[in-house]
Amino acid sequence: MEIKEMVSLARKAQREYQLAHNQESVDNICRAASRVIYENAEILAREAVDETGMGVYEHKVAKNQGKSKGVWYNLHNKKSVGILNIDERTGMIEIAKPIGVVGAVTPTTNPIVTPMSNIIFALKTCNAIIIAPHPRSKKCSAHAVSLIKEAIAPFNVPDGMVQIIEEPSIEKTQELMGAVDVVVATGGMGMVKSAYSSGKPSFGVGAGNVQVIVDSNIDFEV
Repeated sequence: MEIKEMVSLARKAQREYQLAHNQESVDNICRAASRVIYENAEILAREAVDETGMGVYEHKVAKNQGKSKGVWYNLHNKKSVGILNIDERTGMIEIAKPIGVVGAVTPTTNPIVTPMSNIIFALKTCNAIIIAPHPRSKKCSAHAVSLIKEAIAPFNVPDGMVQIIEEPSIEKTQELMGAVDVVVATGGMGMVKSAYSSGKPSFGVGAGNVQVIVDSNIDFEV
């Protein structure tokens, strides 16, 4: 399927999803998505190590299980649909509004957990998502996405709400980044820089030191 078709399908699915689901049903969907990765942690870990040649199987299993539980526990009691807050003093009402379609670029170093997390975050906020996996981990990432799609389908989630580029390439990823509403890129600095240059709002995670705020009274010599 062409990128243009995928984005069009995602936009239609996102509108349907937003109208059909409230906070309770959204949370049930996110729970199902995280649970299926937890339950298939071993097979997905084996596939990731075999396909990419990176990582330790036991460590991958632990990460798949730990992160799937952690994401769910972190999100399940947080509001993300409808009215989030009403300030009684000012009368200000905070309302959640989906941005639309998310383009998520995922790395070969974390081919299961990164797609899973991005998908759950998108579903939690009623956004559609298209995953652009690293070419060296396309099979295991596609399997993880397929398991999630199967797990959430009984909850009346449109098929186009979660998609993955099955034959990824640099050209397709760049086209995706230019067509979606927001980009979430995890990978090398080149990919993160490309996301920031896509012309769309972007959140990038690459190698390097994190930004920190240092108190003016700190003693650098200690």
